[in-house]
Amino acid sequence: MNLIKTIDLWTEQYKNHYECFNGAFIDGFENGEIPFDRYKIVKNCNCVITVSSDLVNIDNKHNAIVSYKKDIPVRLVVLHKDTDIDKCIDVALSQHYEGALLKDCYDNNNIESSIIDLKEEPIFKESDNTKPETDIGSCDRWNLLYSMLKGSYTESDTVYGNFESAHYEFIPELFIIYELTTDTEKFVIEHKCAFINALRTRLIPIQENSKLTS
Repeated sequence: MNLIKTIDLWTEQYKNHYECFNGAFIDGFENGEIPFDRYKIVKNCNCVITVSSDLVNIDNKHNAIVSYKKDIPVRLVVLHKDTDIDKCIDVALSQHYEGALLKDCYDNNNIESSIIDLKEEPIFKESDNTKPETDIGSCDRWNLLYSMLKGSYTESDTVYGNFESAHYEFIPELFIIYELTTDTEKFVIEHKCAFINALRTRLIPIQENSKLTS
C-alpha cells in the first residue's frame, strides 16, 4: 500500500460542484504541459476529514478521483456521496482549450480513465447542516498559494475560484487531516495552519508535508 502524505488536493464543497471538476481537470494543461496521464474514479469510499476548529464546516467525502503521472499519484479530488460524477466529468471535458475541447486534448494524449467501486458503507459525522460547507482549498506549493490568495482555485490562469473576499487572515494553529484508503494507496494529508477569508467562507489550509513547509 502506497502511503501519500502530500498531493494536489481538491475538495468538492457541495454535490455537483462543477467549478471544482472544471478546475481539477484543466489545471496544469498549459504551454504543452500534461499534468497527468491517467485518472481513476473511486466510488463508495470514505475520506474521513478531521478538523480542530468550529470555524470550518466540512463533511466526510464518499467518492474520489485520483490522477497519476507515470503511475505516481499527483492529484486527488474528494467528492460528495450524491455527486453525479459522470455528468460533472463530461461538463469538465467540454471546456474550450486551445481552440478545441479539453476532451480532444485528453484523447490526443491518451489520458485514460478507470473506475473502481470499493462498496464501503459511508462514514458520516456530525456537522452543522444548516449552513453551507466551508470552501476548502488545500495547498501544497507556492505558486498555487499565490493564486489561491487572489481567489483562484487553480495555479493556471482560469476563471474558477472563490472571489467573495480577497482579504485573508493567517491562522497559525488549525489542524485538518484527510484520510482515505483506495485499492492501491493510503492518503494521509495533514494541515497545521491555514488562511481564512474575511467572510469565513473560504479556507486555504497548508499541507504539513509539502514544499510549503520544507
